Amino acid sequence: LSVPKTCYLYRFKDSAASFSNGTNTRFTPSNICDYFLLDDVSKTLYLLELKSTKQSSLSLNNIRTTQIKELTKASQHNLIAGFIVNFREKENFTAFIRIQDFNRMTDELQKKSFNIQNMVDYGGIEIQSEIKKTRFRYDIENFIKDTHL
Repeated sequence: LSVPKTCYLYRFKDSAASFSNGTNTRFTPSNICDYFLLDDVSKTLYLLELKSTKQSSLSLNNIRTTQIKELTKASQHNLIAGFIVNFREKENFTAFIRIQDFNRMTDELQKKSFNIQNMVDYGGIEIQSEIKKTRFRYDIENFIKDTHL
């Protein structure tokens, strides 16, 4: 597992309706993000929404408006909130972007999608990875050091 022993990781449960493009999602609860990660060493809480794409860019249609609003609201407190985006076809480039930087990027670029260079230009932090047989191992320890408050 990529998460150091000094961290507590919790994955929020997805509702059954969110799988296989469920059509009756009117009463489906929506989570603020996919994970919360608590680093014991730095005493830092992370709210993380993970996104992955085969394309060279990620469409904003793949991110729920409520998640952007709630992560923005949460970021006003003593925590780090944002998106980890994996561009699978581009050498498996993975980066984290804080919600504040994400909001600035989408406001200033006025585009319906963003790419790796956009993320880097707006403060995205690369998360190093290496492939282990068929799955990637991510350097979460350095990610925490790079994002520590």
